[in-house]
Amino acid sequence: MGRIDRGVIVGGIAFIFLFISLPTIAADVVRFVAIGDMPYTDAQAMDLEIEIKPKIRAGGFPFAIHYGDFKSGGDDCNDTELRASYKQVMDLLPGRVFFTPGDNDWTDCDRNRLARPISELKRLAELRKVFFGEPLSIAESMQVRRQRSYPENAMWRFGGIQFLTLHVVGTNNGRIEVKQDDVTTAIAAVWARDTANADWLRRAIEGVEGDQSIEAVIVAMQADLTKINWDEPCTMDNPHACDGFMALRNLLISWSAKLEKPMLVIHGDTGDYCVDRAFGGSTAPYLWRLNGAGDYTFDATVIEFRSDEVDRPFRFRRLLNNDVLNNEC
Repeated sequence: MGRIDRGVIVGGIAFIFLFISLPTIAADVVRFVAIGDMPYTDAQAMDLEIEIKPKIRAGGFPFAIHYGDFKSGGDDCNDTELRASYKQVMDLLPGRVFFTPGDNDWTDCDRNRLARPISELKRLAELRKVFFGEPLSIAESMQVRRQRSYPENAMWRFGGIQFLTLHVVGTNNGRIEVKQDDVTTAIAAVWARDTANADWLRRAIEGVEGDQSIEAVIVAMQADLTKINWDEPCTMDNPHACDGFMALRNLLISWSAKLEKPMLVIHGDTGDYCVDRAFGGSTAPYLWRLNGAGDYTFDATVIEFRSDEVDRPFRFRRLLNNDVLNNEC
């Protein structure tokens, strides 16, 4: 009987020693890169080619997200420019760039200040053909899907995160400054796009509710939803002088509150390169917002997700100099 006791004690000590000797296993860190709002000048185009693109390609990123505005809104829009921009965007990480359009890319193409203004709706149709005519070279495990009639709206999974893009642009989400198209037709297209975005967001969130393998949701778009020029909601009677982002902003907050998982909105469009940890307020404390680098801070943003850090699951740094982003919006 005593021998058995000694054996148990020795085995227990050995087990404790083995447990203490095991290395601490850190939680997986998911890293990817986001870019947009560039290039706006020839000098920026050169810097994008010789500085940013090589670092993206050498960074070991599984994919890149481009949140639109691949050109200046003051430059003409034409087929040659569009195809050159497509190559420039997709060459950043061949076959692995998820792109969502910005206002510079199509809604601004009808401006009177341009040498050759064109229909914004025709430009959008051509943009969809060029940018979404070929599938990406993405692993099947990422479950990439695109929304019917709105191929710019993508959905995929990676590293325990549900990603999606939504087509939301500046110019009050396309509700103002319609110069070359029938205004009624253009606004009808905005309403349809708003409905499609809401449905895509709903499908993404409902698809991860109760799924313990998904630890976070990340949404990318061009427009800054906090850029509010009017207080009134958009209605059929008032489709222009209204807050074109109110409905989506409220949806993001309500879905985040219901999901109770870390959720990040990535966008460009406005100047500040900053992080907003209070985007959801007290209603949705897990909802964050990143105003990404681009036109005012010429760089790309490296984004990390750490599931084991509840208070700070998302981290951001500049691609070119590794500076950590601490600037609050």
